[in-house]
Amino acid sequence: MRMLITGGSGFVGWNAVRYFVDRGVDVVASYRSLSHYLQTFDGHTAVELDLTDRQSIDRVVARFQPALILHTAAITRPQSAHDPTEVHQVNVEATARLAEAAARHDAGLVHLSTDLVYAADAGVVDERTTPDPSGAGGYARSKLESEQAIAGTNARSIVLRPTLMFGDGPPRGNSFSMFLERKWEGNERAPLFVDQFRSFLFVDDLLSAIETVAMRHEAWGELYVCGGPERMSRAQFAARLAAVLGVDPSLIQPMRAAELPGYQGGASDITIDSSKLRALGWSAGTVEQGARSMIARRRL
Repeated sequence: MRMLITGGSGFVGWNAVRYFVDRGVDVVASYRSLSHYLQTFDGHTAVELDLTDRQSIDRVVARFQPALILHTAAITRPQSAHDPTEVHQVNVEATARLAEAAARHDAGLVHLSTDLVYAADAGVVDERTTPDPSGAGGYARSKLESEQAIAGTNARSIVLRPTLMFGDGPPRGNSFSMFLERKWEGNERAPLFVDQFRSFLFVDDLLSAIETVAMRHEAWGELYVCGGPERMSRAQFAARLAAVLGVDPSLIQPMRAAELPGYQGGASDITIDSSKLRALGWSAGTVEQGARSMIARRRL
């Protein structure tokens, strides 16, 4: 099977290229910038793709004729040097064009959204929970709009809403665990909130979920939420990661979100109920299992 992975130089896309190449998939990885990140491993084809250019999308999909498109590319931090128009072009309009191209070329589309489409105080959420991205800024709103854009096409699609992920990524990547490790390697205390709760998910477990749904006929046309097996705060996650990595726990600086100078968010709780995915035979590991997998891969 040939798979086109958009955003191949980003955290999830980079890991997806590695994961599916290891499983014998013929992977085409697209990038807009930072193509050298894809040179860290072999076995795939890298291609430049400007998602704001309809012709570029049509040209790449027509050239490679993928059976499956995994859409991970997005502007994930619109507050950083991106105007709202650009965020909408990349996260919403480009997603619609990709879905239209997938439909024209008979490719399935798996689209990654986010659990931030739910209210900050939503508590336990599943696929039936009403989205309310009002508290999470332009990124979350654009991801909900991207889901709606796909629904307005004829694409054969699946949408996943994953939670906050951890794991290694491309050089100078910015996953939550990579941020923590950079702090700790510099012997710096990491400010970590005790009042923001998520269902932390090892990135390979997300990729396993993608593999699971893409191979199941009954999954097409469906929405899935995807999270780890436990609810925990950022500070609790960091403590458990530090224990596996052998990091001095004094480098964890617990605090409430309102106590961090300049931070604009607040307390939150978005806890994922992945029962629908588990019914397909999927499961996610613990923080400790994910951390040990990271360590083992570094030794290869």
